[in-house]
Amino acid sequence: MYRIIKKSIIAFSALMVVQACNKKDVIELTPEFTLDALTNPSSMAQVEQVLGGAYAGFRNANYYGSGSGTGAGWSLMPDVMSDNLYETTESLANSRTMADFLYNPSTGQVGTFYTAPYSVVANANIVLRDVDKFTTTANKKMANRIKGQAYAIRALAHFDVFRYFADKYDRNSSDLAVPYIKEFVASTTYKSARPTNKAFYDDLFADLTQAVTLLSDVDKTINPSTALTRPNIDLAAAYAIQARAYLYAGMYAEAETAATNAIALRPLVNLNQAAFSGMYNQTNAGEIIWNVQFESGQSGPTFLVFFATNNRSYFRPAPEIATVAGTTGLIKSNDIRYTAYFTPVGTGGLALTKYKGKGTVSDGNANFPAIRTGEMYLIRAEARAKQTGKEVLGLADLNTLRAARINGYVPIVATGNALLTEIANERRAELVGEGHRFFDLKRTTRTLQRGAACGSTISVSGICSLPSTAREWTLPIPDAVRNPNPAYQQNPGY
Repeated sequence: MYRIIKKSIIAFSALMVVQACNKKDVIELTPEFTLDALTNPSSMAQVEQVLGGAYAGFRNANYYGSGSGTGAGWSLMPDVMSDNLYETTESLANSRTMADFLYNPSTGQVGTFYTAPYSVVANANIVLRDVDKFTTTANKKMANRIKGQAYAIRALAHFDVFRYFADKYDRNSSDLAVPYIKEFVASTTYKSARPTNKAFYDDLFADLTQAVTLLSDVDKTINPSTALTRPNIDLAAAYAIQARAYLYAGMYAEAETAATNAIALRPLVNLNQAAFSGMYNQTNAGEIIWNVQFESGQSGPTFLVFFATNNRSYFRPAPEIATVAGTTGLIKSNDIRYTAYFTPVGTGGLALTKYKGKGTVSDGNANFPAIRTGEMYLIRAEARAKQTGKEVLGLADLNTLRAARINGYVPIVATGNALLTEIANERRAELVGEGHRFFDLKRTTRTLQRGAACGSTISVSGICSLPSTAREWTLPIPDAVRNPNPAYQQNPGY
């Protein structure tokens, strides 16, 4: 049933992304495929089915999933587009346009990266449109559970579009963001304008506040603590999404508080190889806060960089991240992340194999841990380091995380820019292959400088650096969005 729901949303998602949410200005469209849960739900259970359709949208091959050498827009592509991975001579060049920053408004992957999250938003908006129709005093907590997830999903999907297509991340600026769509409507005639960052963030944080409030008062545990996966967004995940968004917005006190709340609900894995590796092969929930669940036949993120069934690596970890010898790079062999993330494959090469499969199977069917406790420690470390008088606490978070990962770790002492650099390097190591590096470089206005592999005989990459001022840090608004609406402003330089 979820596939039917997803299909009906995608049938018109490209239309709905270019409109604002004013009913007097829009024409409501009937989906090509109809289902009672979409057009006329008869129960809370059917509304919850649509919520399942929203989660299904995260598995899209252009969202957290991947086709063969393509997609994975918010799982592996941000690493492909950064200095974490390098393109190998085994690559079939399916994503070279993205890896070498050759994209333009007509590039196919740019278009699908724009529309995939809005398909998720559409499902969330159907839930929020209908859930109150069936809410009673008796099922209020059930309604809270469904609505809270829908608000969080809507916020996360919008934020993900924003990360690629907004030129700047400043909280209160008049820079242009992306439409924040709060109703399930579509229009072929309405000519919308892009909101400012301030307006976008106002809507984003309002949704997240609603999510936290509702998910604090639910009828049952959303993700059982005994389970090996956590495929639904619960209170811990809502706090974590808040923390991530506050960090981008430069709201460091708020990011610290939200990260602390998430950490309290999901403890850190401490030098436990089985628990840490288990997050990636579904043998242990470890410190997963929220994972995107892929079942048999639903692929997974790995195929953008590593074809698990034949050990073919399109993209490999940069030597600055890790090496076969395990003696150099940010992740060495005495680090529990080394075994969890990498495997020597072929003649002297290291592959990123964290999503190769479940258990001992190597078929590419693996879940994606979209939010983990390790990220929360690094968000809190950076947020504290950015606040006057809290550097010591930020350093403590950094050392705590490293001590939980590295056998025999000796704590460091650092302050100021040196501390921020250490935190940035640790984010690069901890979150490699989890969809953060390109955005981290963008939000901190760093120059991208690919390492020793770039331009060498082992890599086919033609672009080894990207200045912090380059237009390519922001993806262009797709032609399919702007052609019917020329007033929809393009990003600078395109």
